[in-house]
Amino acid sequence: MKKRLLVTGFQPFGGRVVNPSERMCRILTAAAPNDAAVSVRVLPVAYRRAFAPVAEALDEGRLSAALLLGVAPGRSAIDFERIAVNWRGGAQPDEDGLHVAGEKIDPAGPAAYFATAPVDDLVAACRAAGTPTGVSSHAGTFLCNQVFYQALQHCDRGDIKCNVVFAHLPLLPEMAAAGEPALSEESMAAGLRAALMALADAAE
Repeated sequence: MKKRLLVTGFQPFGGRVVNPSERMCRILTAAAPNDAAVSVRVLPVAYRRAFAPVAEALDEGRLSAALLLGVAPGRSAIDFERIAVNWRGGAQPDEDGLHVAGEKIDPAGPAAYFATAPVDDLVAACRAAGTPTGVSSHAGTFLCNQVFYQALQHCDRGDIKCNVVFAHLPLLPEMAAAGEPALSEESMAAGLRAALMALADAAE
């Protein structure tokens, strides 16, 4: 039986017309490992609405693993996140106009969750594909971190056996201002294909 993998990204936001995480979702759908089936969710950049599609996929998909993607301007490599923290907020409002200055995602939840997928193996797979790749301590405090935290918590509380990890992507060259870090679509896709294969291999 084929392993079932989930890949998520975010819609464009902040006035941009492209989000590399959304683009990678489309590419990875067509590049599923031979022993896996990949489903995709593209999420709204909205505190109140972003997690619902992920929860639905986790509850109904009998998933082996989930690769959650988002964009992080200023980075020059794909960074896999080790930790999701129980905090959300930022200077900018979400796409619904909601501004959260700072609050716990779940007042009754633990302070943090660790990624349940083998982060170091995924980093190694990306690097072997020639893609600049690193590890980051945690996924910030905006929607990327919130969805990562909620996915890990949902699996923990629901006893769902699914390896979950989050990766932040650089801007694509056509999005970047002069001198701003970026990574080509080809390099990004090659690394994430390799990571997806490693994620499928690690899944039960």
